[in-house]
Amino acid sequence: MDDRVATVVLNRPHVLNCANEQWARDLNTLVDDLASNERLRVVVVRGAGSAFCSGIDLTALSQGETGMTFFRNWEMALRKVEALDPIVIAAIQSHCIGGGLQIALACDLRVARDDARFGITAVREGIIPGIGMWRIARHAGVGRAKRLALAADIVDAAVALEWGLVEWVVDAGSFETKIAELTDRILSMAWTSTRLTKKLTNMAFETSFTEFVETYFEYQRLSTLSPEHLHAMAEHRAERASRRG
Repeated sequence: MDDRVATVVLNRPHVLNCANEQWARDLNTLVDDLASNERLRVVVVRGAGSAFCSGIDLTALSQGETGMTFFRNWEMALRKVEALDPIVIAAIQSHCIGGGLQIALACDLRVARDDARFGITAVREGIIPGIGMWRIARHAGVGRAKRLALAADIVDAAVALEWGLVEWVVDAGSFETKIAELTDRILSMAWTSTRLTKKLTNMAFETSFTEFVETYFEYQRLSTLSPEHLHAMAEHRAERASRRG
């Protein structure tokens, strides 16, 4: 972590970063720490080693080591990721399966390497895909969400882009450059309006139009009073004055 950017590494590379009980607890604690850092502007979530995240730890699940505490911690952590003030970027390579796709969709923006693969395979293991279905249906539509969950299809990065599961697909040679460029672009934006725009957009599927409009008016009021807006308008006036000579 530096002053304004944090990197969260899903760090179980020997098992393609699949999630177990400790993983879910650690993510909850980490996201709480990130939420308390008022200087933070961007969080990049990525996987250690060759994969992003291959979902739940099937070995732990098969040995009875994964109970409802895991699922509660897991869903709580993802909701906290979604609610963070900083813009959260998922840097996705190779496996983005099950819980991996759920993590990615809890982020704000997703950059996928062209070798990435996406899917939801929970029904094969006799469990429910989780609250991730709530997010997948909003990103890709109910039909595609059911295709992923009920047929357990695995789709490539190009299809994920077409379906709205990711925003960018790049080759391996451009992957890190794209993450850095996107991070820098977000850091260059006015923070008050960026933060409030994220919060407003997150409300789009969860509130009435009337409440959405009233929230918009309040957020716009706060944005127009922000130091960033006042500075930008002063620069605009100065630029126009210099053109007039």
